Amino acid sequence: MLLPLCKVRTTLLELSYMKLDTLITIIRTHHVTSMIVILFYMYIIFTKRFEKSSEPRSSKYKLKLPKTPHLTLYEKDIKNRQIFIIGDVHGCLEELEDLLVLANYESDKILLIFVGDLVNKGPHSVQTLRKVRELNAYAVRGNHEEIALVQYMTWWNGEVVTPRKCSWTTELNEDEVDFLQELPYTIEIPSKNALIVHGGIVPGVSLENQNLTHFISMRSLQTIGEKLIASPRTFIGKPWASFWSGPRHVYFGHDAARSLQQYPYATGLDTRCLYGGFISGIFLDSNKILQIRAKLVHQKPKIKTE
Repeated sequence: MLLPLCKVRTTLLELSYMKLDTLITIIRTHHVTSMIVILFYMYIIFTKRFEKSSEPRSSKYKLKLPKTPHLTLYEKDIKNRQIFIIGDVHGCLEELEDLLVLANYESDKILLIFVGDLVNKGPHSVQTLRKVRELNAYAVRGNHEEIALVQYMTWWNGEVVTPRKCSWTTELNEDEVDFLQELPYTIEIPSKNALIVHGGIVPGVSLENQNLTHFISMRSLQTIGEKLIASPRTFIGKPWASFWSGPRHVYFGHDAARSLQQYPYATGLDTRCLYGGFISGIFLDSNKILQIRAKLVHQKPKIKTE
């Protein structure tokens, strides 16, 4: 007999995260016809969920777009709370928790927004991701969220996760993968005239027409003729934020080499916590910056800081 539809659907959710050897064992011990149906639907789930994007607008990692690439927060979302924006965490959970204590965080009084790179390289990526979800915080996606998704797909497909910094992705559950997949590239807060992004934004180009890779990887801009050319490198051109003239104030991360950046219309919050610096956050209304020093050097920086 075929499994009831409700049982098939439940089993699919479980199977969609099983490794190949586990599936083979199940096939050997269950009704073959039932398993054919299950595996057929599981194949559909997998291809829809993890297929590379064929859309003309995607980042360099070729992931499918989130349902809302550019999220807007309104008063109904803010609920009269203070907004506290936090820089790159990279799995430095203890420092994040200390920063929340310093900020006197209470969920009904403070809304948290992260600038991306919650994970990778640091000591507690899975726990940090779970903490952010527990806090009901908002976050934009960084390059390391996309790297993590690519490596998770690699592991799911039966291959070895090669970068050591991504080994934690094998511990993710379905909801956590969905959370990463649906992180937006930008978050806009019209009432605060604010925009949050991980990497950068090219001036004079609308959000809808930006190269998605710039949102997660850009650090610098250089002028070639009359054009501004984006670069992920720190020592080519000048900081992209130095070109940004508003009107929205942009809060971003990703540029650990330059650490805290403060321009009239842009604030960079990657202050090298991973490399022994600080984890930083800023209150939007007061522009007050809070910092917690890293407990140790979690990773030695390279010349090209990613």
